[in-house]
Amino acid sequence: MKDPENAFGRVTALGFFDGVHTAHRELIKRAKAIADGLGLALSVFTFSAEGGIKSNSARLYSDEDKLAILSECGANEAFLCDFSAVSELSPKEFTQSILIEALNTDVAVCGYNFRFGKGALASSSDLSELMAAGGRRAEIIPEIRIEGKEISSSRIRELLASGKAGEAGELLGEPYFASGTVERGKGIGEGLGIPTLNTPLPLGRFPLKRGVYASAVRLGGKVYAALSNVGNCPTFGERESHIETNVLGFSGNAYGENVRIYFLEYLRDEKVFDNEKELIKQINIDKSIALKILEDEKWQELGLKYQ
Repeated sequence: MKDPENAFGRVTALGFFDGVHTAHRELIKRAKAIADGLGLALSVFTFSAEGGIKSNSARLYSDEDKLAILSECGANEAFLCDFSAVSELSPKEFTQSILIEALNTDVAVCGYNFRFGKGALASSSDLSELMAAGGRRAEIIPEIRIEGKEISSSRIRELLASGKAGEAGELLGEPYFASGTVERGKGIGEGLGIPTLNTPLPLGRFPLKRGVYASAVRLGGKVYAALSNVGNCPTFGERESHIETNVLGFSGNAYGENVRIYFLEYLRDEKVFDNEKELIKQINIDKSIALKILEDEKWQELGLKYQ
């Protein structure tokens, strides 16, 4: 995302935004309303998934995917910062040198539990005071819940790790996805009459439980119903873990294409089949179940429409 032209000031949304879940999206939506009302650009100041912040947990999305989601949520630009570059700044230094001087922020927007400054000693109320001292202001967004339940990236990771992709998608505001470039596989699926797209697992600790999923694939400007296996396909000898997706209703060469694979519902664990016939039989069963799952209106309500 590049700087918009004629940006004399900014409304800056602050946060790590791991996953950009529904509470994050609501914060960005409110920040966007403020920016539009003032005729300013909406910026997001966030941190790289590769940095030292919250390094003890798996990342829901790569930096590239997070930036893409933020853009889709209405951000005009995003500043992806290495946490180590600001971790030693005092709250006053961060507010003055980063928000006011470097970004020319007129209004900073953050969640009620936002922490910043060396040792995360400062709170959202401290940000309000420091912005006011610099002749600017801060807007603090109160806690946002769904049906009384807390929304957090930690909870989403727990759901994904247990295969509850559908529940995770509801908290994210869209189905959980992994993006990647289609690579050449061993051609086994094509030989069985079930061609697949092979994509690598995202770098880092991928939070999704291994197994077979009802899925959907964004490819070439369209979204297709699909069936995806996350794992090493043990029937034909173990391979490096990857994502293998049978796209329903698509035929063609997608090598080198960048795709998004949305994981909708977990179907079953990976298993070793005795022969190809048994494998094909199970895949056809999986397809039938996946197509029934994809008929659920909730996927359309989340903005996912497939061909």
